[in-house]
Amino acid sequence: MKPENEAKLAKIKKISGILQWICKAFLGFCVLGLLVSTWMLLISRAPMPKCEGCISYERHLWFNYNGVQFSLYDITDRDRVVVGILFGLTLGVMFYSGYQLNRLLGNYSRGEVFTTMSAGQIRKCGVACVLLGVMNLGWRLVPLIITSTYKNPGEGLSLVVIGLVIVAISWIMEMAAEMREEQELIV
Repeated sequence: MKPENEAKLAKIKKISGILQWICKAFLGFCVLGLLVSTWMLLISRAPMPKCEGCISYERHLWFNYNGVQFSLYDITDRDRVVVGILFGLTLGVMFYSGYQLNRLLGNYSRGEVFTTMSAGQIRKCGVACVLLGVMNLGWRLVPLIITSTYKNPGEGLSLVVIGLVIVAISWIMEMAAEMREEQELIV
């Protein structure tokens, strides 16, 4: 390998290693987000304390999405379950996306850039992008489910399309990597 290519590969390995640590931090934030959102949904169900002679105060955990704002204390148990499931699914998809990106960057940090395994990881990242788009569409329906108010229909489709394009590119890369590996065997 040429010295300038070795230097480029060393940069790829170094940057990929740094980005891999950022992905690990993102995975930690996903887990923390799931714990916090679950805790908020649970404590918002607890009855407000009554105090005679005390100044009246209200607790509010406001949920503002898609131009609709409401208090988590005001939603029904059914709506609380819907929001909880969507939080869990969304954070699960985000975790899956970060995990696949972490694995791809791990391949890159080992110098495995144009391999079938890396192309497969890119495909999984594309699938995760499609899933994020589907979850975005699901979140667009939350105000409709809870408050019968709906704005901005159709958003989230761009992530689905981008994810499908990434999947197609990964298939092309995988075929190219297989052709390169086959060519290396022949030579």
